Amino acid sequence: MNQTLKRMILSFAIVTLVWNCKSKETKVVVPEAKDTENEVILEFTKAKEGFISESLFQVAVSSVLETESARADEAKTIAEQKSLNLLKTYTIPNLSDKGRKELRDISKEGKIVDKNVSVGGRYFFLYQIQKANLKRLVTKDLE
Repeated sequence: MNQTLKRMILSFAIVTLVWNCKSKETKVVVPEAKDTENEVILEFTKAKEGFISESLFQVAVSSVLETESARADEAKTIAEQKSLNLLKTYTIPNLSDKGRKELRDISKEGKIVDKNVSVGGRYFFLYQIQKANLKRLVTKDLE
């Protein structure tokens, strides 16, 4: 009986100790981004991609490279490829070699319009291709 009593007291002491020493919830305070940064992030993450109008096509890209020229070069390269891939979704399924070449050329005609908008080390860019009747050309007139 003496052993049982000792075990019960010891168990009760351990449970009490564990109960009192359990970690309490701690709040981690994460500094909130400035409202302007939130607006910029929202603008670029919600930026419409694809045809904005009959003659305007747009994609959004970003870069984390250090120098301005390197960022611009990377953004243009990524934007051209992204534009090409997105433009392909608007074309007829069996595009000829001539049509694919013309589509590649169109994807390279764009310009970076918003550059070096930085949020947390990431730089955002909008790339736009503007050409008369662009939508009709891509969706119907390519071979």
